[in-house]
Amino acid sequence: MKRLRQAVGNATSSDVGKGDEADDDAHDDAYGEAGDGQADKRMPARGLTGLIGGDLELRAKASRVPPVEHRFVLAPFRKDGDDALTRAFVQHRPLHIEIGFGRPHYLVDLAKRDPNGHVLGFEIKRDWVRAAAGKAEREGIENLRVIEGDARPHLERLFEPGTVDGIHVLFPDPWWKKKHHKRRVFTPEFTALLARLLAPEGDLITKTDVPAYVDQMIDEALAAGLELVGQGSEDPALAALPSSHREKKCLELGVPFHMLRFRRPPHREGNSAS
Repeated sequence: MKRLRQAVGNATSSDVGKGDEADDDAHDDAYGEAGDGQADKRMPARGLTGLIGGDLELRAKASRVPPVEHRFVLAPFRKDGDDALTRAFVQHRPLHIEIGFGRPHYLVDLAKRDPNGHVLGFEIKRDWVRAAAGKAEREGIENLRVIEGDARPHLERLFEPGTVDGIHVLFPDPWWKKKHHKRRVFTPEFTALLARLLAPEGDLITKTDVPAYVDQMIDEALAAGLELVGQGSEDPALAALPSSHREKKCLELGVPFHMLRFRRPPHREGNSAS
């Protein structure tokens, strides 16, 4: 495991906020780190507070770091007109989002797989945002857009409940220290938010090379009302998905990793999941 962390540790930022603490300060002006208490316009103000304090949306709007200028990059809180462009983009179905895409291989391949669908990626690393936008433009992929920044303040603002067909969270940072576990993606609040956003029979796709994190993913997803419907490459839906950079590194180094597919149950009379 140590060998993998040394080889791949800085390769991805697959989290709402990257766990590479050495790089966090460079991004605090833009969006800061991930944390517990997810953004929700119907939640009290404390629900919008990040780890370093403050309303995440207000911090984004007040950022001194200009947004990345590219036609594939959206900044709905900071650029005039981008709110409307983003809302129009996410109304198209099918719709998939990836949170913390890091190196853009998986994100771009996901968009290629279904040219008729839309794919939106969230990432706090500016270099990866530029890389994703540039790769998509070079390859003529018009059904992909990216947002630079923390996913939390955008999700409730931009998506109606039950409108996302797939959510992808690959190799999220494990935040190894116990006191940092609250920074993980799979908190009860954030997992419940993802479950609400999924369409009936929509999938939450997760991958990790941290065995202890698997248990937390399963526990939180089941508690949020999702069903575990597939695991590993024996699941045809998981096997058909693109491979991420981290996944390829795991295979190269012989490091085992876990793939999980959770599904929001279909609407049933009396179902209160929504």
